[in-house]
Amino acid sequence: MSAADDPWAERFVPLWSTYIFKRSLPDAAHNNAAIVELVLAMDSQKDDMTVDYKGVDFLQRPEPSIAWLREEVNTTFRNYLQTCNITYPVRGDIQAWPNVNRRGDYHGPHNHGWSYLSGTYYVQVPLPGTAAGDMSPAAITFSDPRQGAAHHSIAPDPDAAARFTVHPQPGTLLLWPSPLIHYVHPNHSDDVRISVSFNIVLQWSNDFAG
Repeated sequence: MSAADDPWAERFVPLWSTYIFKRSLPDAAHNNAAIVELVLAMDSQKDDMTVDYKGVDFLQRPEPSIAWLREEVNTTFRNYLQTCNITYPVRGDIQAWPNVNRRGDYHGPHNHGWSYLSGTYYVQVPLPGTAAGDMSPAAITFSDPRQGAAHHSIAPDPDAAARFTVHPQPGTLLLWPSPLIHYVHPNHSDDVRISVSFNIVLQWSNDFAG
């Protein structure tokens, strides 16, 4: 029976969709090689680089590979807004920082609720199967933002699951609403996982109220 023939279909009202934007960036391989070299050099000079992200403005660096990534993040931001039917002008500041995750490193459940959107660009990720007991050492999992949703996740429909896991590849860029709870799976591989995370904070302008 089609939805048009189903008398119950019109009685369902879908509410509060959560958009997670995923795209593969063009020209990633060439730029990723340069970003890996830069990030590892930075990591060798600062022990807590991955966790000391406040005040870091990684995407404002002058290197061509970083300028390329900055433009791709801005393009993704604009397309995210269009997908959400936000047609009025929106301006945002991007705060970005690099991550280096070695064996055993992970990021527990958290969000970035002080921002509007958050995202991660994956520069180098361990391959599936390179870690004993963990087939997804590069994965990131998002949790249903509705309180108590896990108790209602009984349907076989994947859209009804309380968690959604992404298995990124080098060149994958993700963007999502900042209040969304997420966690990064442990890297049980000897391969280093390198990414660039960022928050987008909206700027106020008096002409928004006009």
